Amino acid sequence: MAAQRGIPSSAVRVLEEALGMGLTAAGDARDTADAVAAEGAYYLEQVTITEASEDDYEYEEIPDDNFSIPEGEEDLAKAIQMAQEQATDTEILERKTVFPSKPAVPEVIEDFLCNFLIKMGMTRTLDCFQSEWYELIQKGVTELRTGGNVPDVYTQIMLLENENKNLKKDLKHYKQAADKAREDLLKIQKERDFHRMHHKRIVQEKNKLINDLKGLKLHYASYEPTIRVLHEKHHTLLKEKMLTSLERDKVVGQISGLQEILKNVEIGHSYHAPEMKVGRSRVKENTPEGPTQKGLREAREQNKCKTKMKGNTKV
Repeated sequence: MAAQRGIPSSAVRVLEEALGMGLTAAGDARDTADAVAAEGAYYLEQVTITEASEDDYEYEEIPDDNFSIPEGEEDLAKAIQMAQEQATDTEILERKTVFPSKPAVPEVIEDFLCNFLIKMGMTRTLDCFQSEWYELIQKGVTELRTGGNVPDVYTQIMLLENENKNLKKDLKHYKQAADKAREDLLKIQKERDFHRMHHKRIVQEKNKLINDLKGLKLHYASYEPTIRVLHEKHHTLLKEKMLTSLERDKVVGQISGLQEILKNVEIGHSYHAPEMKVGRSRVKENTPEGPTQKGLREAREQNKCKTKMKGNTKV
């Protein structure tokens, strides 16, 4: 490249950058030469520059600042370490840096008076004060700075008054919230007492119903033997009723058969009926009647009545 003979290092660096970037144009070379000549005398060798492939050339990257992460070493541990170092350096600089404190500028008297009148709601007095004050300033009777500033004590008193007023407002809000919470608490307590009494009443009713149920169970248990006896009697009566109904049906069938037999006998032996009746009546008088004989006799009497009625109707 360049043979350095008393040439400053900055000039050599400029030439190296020009050669590395591939600046072969004549205009760029002249600009570089002018820049180097301005710094001092130097000598150059005539060399032939060939175009090298970009793949074979090794570029040297210059970091932008001292906290950048070099390429090829971007792992998590180093990144965290560099970030921690940067944060530590920033904290050290903040500790060393001392910011000058701002001096407290006291309030001007006229501003103090205007603010006081606005605060108290004295608008007419404020208008009179401002008109008269600025009239005096225009006439030159007084100046703006001759009145001086309000002492710091008054300013502190005003700040304390404002803070006291804000605290009173907050206290009022807190009292209202506390009163509302107290009312809600009383309401909830009343509801709790009501539900508690209701629960107690329900428990008492439940216990009463349980006791009544136990008493009814005992009472029912005492009636079980009687109910069992009544069921047995009922079954026996049903059996007797069924037997009686069967006997009745049997007797009715016998009676109906005997009635038909009597009808046939009366039709065939109508002329001998009186003699037989007399004989039978005598026999009946001598012998007791059974249930069957009694039924036959009643059937005969009914037939007699029917025949008499028929004879009367024919006549």
